[in-house]
Amino acid sequence: MRIRDSLIVLSAACLLASCATAYQPDGISGGYTDQVRSSSTAQVSFRGNGLTPPETVHSYILRRCAELTLEDGYSYFVLVHIQAPSAETDRLYSMKVETATIEMHQGIKPQHLANAYDAISTLRTILAEQGESEEPLPPSVVASDDKVASANAVSMSASRSTLANTNPNALTNEAVHFDHW
Repeated sequence: MRIRDSLIVLSAACLLASCATAYQPDGISGGYTDQVRSSSTAQVSFRGNGLTPPETVHSYILRRCAELTLEDGYSYFVLVHIQAPSAETDRLYSMKVETATIEMHQGIKPQHLANAYDAISTLRTILAEQGESEEPLPPSVVASDDKVASANAVSMSASRSTLANTNPNALTNEAVHFDHW
């Protein structure tokens, strides 16, 4: 019985280890990390395992840069420096780490900067390529606390009423109850 249980655990471990790194916060099998350097500058890294293609690592780092830019209330980011995984670390069992330093800005992305990315369109494109449908939110508008609080309250009530009109159980975790078949 012990041998069978050990083989099951070993098989599960091998199966999990044979997968490419998913987009996730950094953990045992890899993922992203970010450090804010100043109010508008950050360093973002993604660590993928040996089965994660370099193109995927790059896509994941751009995705995290776009998400961080939007989370911090900016509209576009500029890749100031990027360090891609070297060819010698591109082996089957080694980790691939890519690091980017970005500057985040408000406004419309300048067309003349090749290393500038509009956060919403970048995130939208990457999510579509990865088969996800989450719609990125636009950067928050910098306003006074009263205006932000009232705008948030109106937005929250509008989204709740929209949800409630389309699905009466959208605001709860309850299952749908049918009165008639």
